[in-house]
Amino acid sequence: MATTLLHLSQVQVRRGMRTVLDGQELTVESGQTVVLWGANGTGKSTLLETAAGLLPLEVGHVQHGDSVVLDSEGRRRRTPLTLGVVLQKNGMLGAERVGEHLRCAMSMSGQSIDIEPFLKAFHLTHRANDTVAQLSQGQARKVAVLAGLLPAFASRAPGLVMLDEPDAGLDHDAVVALCGWLDELRARGHGLLLATHDDRLRAHATHVLDLAKDGVKPLDEIPALPDVHERTSTPTRPLAAGGFGVRMHVRTMMWLNTNAMAALLTLGVMLAMGEFMSELDGMQQLGVVLAPALAAGLCGEPLVAALREERAGVWWRAVNRSEPHASWLPLLIGLAVGFFSATALAYPLDATTLGAAGLLCFVVWHGVGWMQRSTQRLARPQAVFVGLLTPVLILPYSLLVSLLS
Repeated sequence: MATTLLHLSQVQVRRGMRTVLDGQELTVESGQTVVLWGANGTGKSTLLETAAGLLPLEVGHVQHGDSVVLDSEGRRRRTPLTLGVVLQKNGMLGAERVGEHLRCAMSMSGQSIDIEPFLKAFHLTHRANDTVAQLSQGQARKVAVLAGLLPAFASRAPGLVMLDEPDAGLDHDAVVALCGWLDELRARGHGLLLATHDDRLRAHATHVLDLAKDGVKPLDEIPALPDVHERTSTPTRPLAAGGFGVRMHVRTMMWLNTNAMAALLTLGVMLAMGEFMSELDGMQQLGVVLAPALAAGLCGEPLVAALREERAGVWWRAVNRSEPHASWLPLLIGLAVGFFSATALAYPLDATTLGAAGLLCFVVWHGVGWMQRSTQRLARPQAVFVGLLTPVLILPYSLLVSLLS
C-alpha cells in the first residue's frame, strides 16, 4: 500500500504583492513521480520550495509523512523523512570539494553508499577531489543533481526527492542517466517531485500537475518499473552544521579576513595612541583589553554572506533545517585575541582575562550571526541593516567588564 510522503493542504503563498499559490493542494505518495508543468512564472519553483518547507505560508500547511513541517502560523519542524533537494541554484559553496559535498548530502539520511558509479555515469570521477569553484557550470549542476539523488539511494526507508529544473545545463547522456535514476528511485518506493520543461523527464512521470490547470492528473502510460540491484549502504553520522562551518572557515580563512582583522585593527589603533594604560583605573584597563575581542565578535558570522553563493544556505535549511556556523571557533579566536591584546598592552595575563575574551567573542559573534540569519528569511533581507542592532551587544560587554573588575 502506498504511503503519503508529501501533502500540501490549501496552501497560499505570497511573494511581495503577488499571490503565487492560492489554495494549492498536492499529494505525493511512495512510488510516484509528479512533474510540475507550466510556463515560466506559473509558480513551479515556488511550489517546490514550499513543499521543501522553505517559504512562509499565508494559509494552509505542509506535511511530510505524518508530521506537519510548516504551517501558516510560522511553526517549522524538522522533516522525519530523508529529503533530497535540488534548487534552481546549485546550493554549494565554491570551497567545497565534490566528493565532500556528496558525502555531506548523504549523511543527512544517516546512511552512505559508494559514489563512484554515480560520478562515473556523469563523467566526474576525475573531479571527485576538486573544489566546486574549479568545475564548469554543467559539471557543477551534475554535482548538485547527485546531491539531491544520493540521500534517497542511501536511505533504507521511503524518502522525498525534490528537483527544480535538474536537466538545466546537462548534456544528453547525463539526462538519460538521470531518467534511469528517477525510475530506479520510484521502484525503490521513494516519492519524487520535479519542476521541469523537459519532455524527456516528463516521459518518466506517473502524474503531472499543470499549474495553468487544476489538479494532479495521472498519465495514461506510466513507465514500467526497472529491476533494481541492491546498493550496499553503511551507517554514517550526520554532518553537523557546526563541523561543516568550521571546516569552511579553516579552508577559506574567512575568519581571518573579517573577524580577526577587525580585532587587529582595533588593537593597532590603541597601540598607536601611545602609553595610556597607566592613566586608567582597573575597570577601564580591562575594558580596553577586551575591546579587540568585542570587535571580532561584532563582525558577526562571515558564513552568512558566503552561504548566499548559489543559495547554499537555503539548501542547508531544506535538508538540515539549520545553516552552517562557526561553532566553537569564536571561542578559540577570542582566547587568541585576548592573549595578544593583554601582551601588547602590558596587562597582567591570567585565566580570567583570557576566558572573558573568549566568552565575549563567542557570545557576540553568535548573537550577531543569529540576527544576520534571521533577516535572510525576510522578503528583502538586504534592506535590513543588522549593523544598527549591534550596539545592543555593548551592554553584555559592559556588564562583563564591571563584573570582573
